[in-house]
Amino acid sequence: MDPALAGLAGIASTALVQAMTRDTWETAKARLVKIFNRHRGEGDPDLAGQLEVTEERLRETPGSPEPAAVEERRRWAAILGAFLSRHGEAASELREFVDEARRATARDTFTVVQQINAGRDSYTSARDLHVTPRPAAPRDHDEA
Repeated sequence: MDPALAGLAGIASTALVQAMTRDTWETAKARLVKIFNRHRGEGDPDLAGQLEVTEERLRETPGSPEPAAVEERRRWAAILGAFLSRHGEAASELREFVDEARRATARDTFTVVQQINAGRDSYTSARDLHVTPRPAAPRDHDEA
């Protein structure tokens, strides 16, 4: 396989999996399905159906989705690599998809800044915080 097409397949697989976690996924998905269907030949696998499989895997993964996302990026790099080796003419459309997905991801990303000003007896915790009263100071029995 042409190294440039293999690189494009890797970049596109990352853009695809990242797009699945964004609000713009339905738009990106429609774009990919158009590309796949436009170039689909006899005997080619149903790549649009594979998008559904990936969505389901990422949605149903318990805990952190990152291990599943890494696996799906590898899987899609292979799928897109095979697609591009059969349909090299789709490379320009796939590059456009990557550019669009990156722009959408940049628009969908934001930073939250939290500023906390605290006085006496205040606590900040990233998780659980258990506060118990201090034990009473021992009293001197000679006072009376």
